[in-house]
Amino acid sequence: MSNRVERSRGTIRFGFKTPQKELEKDTKKEHLLYMFFSYGRGKRLKYSTGFKTSWHNWDAGKNKIRKRADILNSDAVNIHLRDLENKFSDRFEELQLTDPNITPKQLKRELDIITDKIKVTDQPEYLSFFEVIDRFLEEKKGRVTNVTLRSYKQTKKRLEEFEKAENTTLDWSSFDMGFYSKFTRFMESENYSLNTIGKHIKSLKTFLNYSVDEGFNNNLKFRNNSFKATKEITTEIYLTEDEIEAFRQKDLSKYPNLEKARDIFLIGCYTGQRVSDYNSFKEEDIVSIDGVDYFKIVQKKNRKSGRKVLCPITKEIREIMDKRYEGKPPKRIPDKDLNDYIKQVGQMLEMDSLNQKIKCEYTKGGEFQTEYIEKYNLIKSHTARRSFCTNKYKAGMSVYDIMLFSGHTTEKEFYKYIRIKEEERATHIAKNGYFNL
Repeated sequence: MSNRVERSRGTIRFGFKTPQKELEKDTKKEHLLYMFFSYGRGKRLKYSTGFKTSWHNWDAGKNKIRKRADILNSDAVNIHLRDLENKFSDRFEELQLTDPNITPKQLKRELDIITDKIKVTDQPEYLSFFEVIDRFLEEKKGRVTNVTLRSYKQTKKRLEEFEKAENTTLDWSSFDMGFYSKFTRFMESENYSLNTIGKHIKSLKTFLNYSVDEGFNNNLKFRNNSFKATKEITTEIYLTEDEIEAFRQKDLSKYPNLEKARDIFLIGCYTGQRVSDYNSFKEEDIVSIDGVDYFKIVQKKNRKSGRKVLCPITKEIREIMDKRYEGKPPKRIPDKDLNDYIKQVGQMLEMDSLNQKIKCEYTKGGEFQTEYIEKYNLIKSHTARRSFCTNKYKAGMSVYDIMLFSGHTTEKEFYKYIRIKEEERATHIAKNGYFNL
C-alpha cells in the first residue's frame, strides 16, 4: 500500500489503516493518513498525521500525495510528512541512546510534542519523587488488589527509611546503579530476605516507569539491565491428601477461632483458589449447573480479564457449610490470623509427617542461610492452593485442566509453582500414555 522508509533502528511508512480492498471500492473517499512505525521485537506505533486523502490521490509507490491539478496543497502536505518523518527519526535515535526499551506510549508523547499537540506550557507541573508515588498510589486505588496496594506502600516506607538512614533527599537524579547498591545494602542491613528486597526493587521500578510515562522524570538509568529485582526459589510445602483429611477430621469445637480458620483453609485446599478468593466466598457466589453446585467467581488477581471460574462444591465443602455455617461459606477472617491459626492446627495434629523438619535455604541480610523447620510451621494460607494443584497433578489430572482453576497461563510457570520432584513428574508423564510401558 505504501513503500517503507528503512531506518537502522526502525521502519517508517505512511498510509491508511483501512484495508486496501476497502479503499479500492471507493477510490475517491477520503481517509485519515497515518504514520506507521515498527521497531525492536514486534513494537509498533500508529499515529494520525491529521491529513485526509483518498486512495485515488495517494501514491503508494512513492509514499506521498500525487501531484494533480485539482490538489492545491500536495507539495505542502508532502513536505510536512517528510519533516515529521525526519524529526521523529532524529528524536527516536536520541532516545534510543539513553533508553533502548522505549515504549510506543512514550514515542506517541514525543510525536505529540513534535506536532505541537502538547505545548511546553502543557507539561505536567513539577512533582517530587514522593509526590509522584502518592499520585500513583491514589490512581491505583480500586484498580489493583489491596495486597498489591499494600506492597507498594511498604516500598514507599522502605524508601523513606533509606532516605533518613542515609541523611539524603531522593530526587529524580538519584536513581542510578550507585543508588541501587546502597539501597540493596540498606535493606540487607535491615535483615530483609533476597526475595523481599527484589519485591521492593520491582515496585520502585514500577514507580519510576510511571514517572517517565507521565513526564515527571527523564532519568532512565534505572532501566540498566543490572538494576534488577532479585529472586530465588524458596522452600514451599504442600499437604498430602492424608494430611488434609487429618485437618478435616480434627475436632476443634472447643476452639471456635481455630475451627473457622481450619474450615476456610480446607475450602482453599478443595478449590485451588488464592486466599484472596477462598477467604471471601459468599452465598451469592453459589450457582447450580446441571445439578452440580459451584462457586462462580472472577478471580481477584485476574479481575481485568473478567474470566469467570467455576469451583465445584465438593462433599467436604458442603459438609463444612451445612454443619457449622447454615449452608453458607464461613465469613472471612484476616489473612494474618488465618496463617497463625492453621499452623496451630497443624501442630495439634501431632502427625509424624507434619512434625518432620524441612531443610529451608534462603538469603537473608545478604547472607545465605540454612534452617530446619517443622513442616507444620511452614503451613500458610497459600499452602491450600499449592496442595490442590500438586495433589490433582499426582492424581493424574491434566495440567491443562488444573490450570483452568489455578489461573496459570503457561505449563512452565505451573511446574515452577507446584515444586513437584523430578521423579514424580517423570512418573506422571510416563503413565499418561506417552510411552509404551
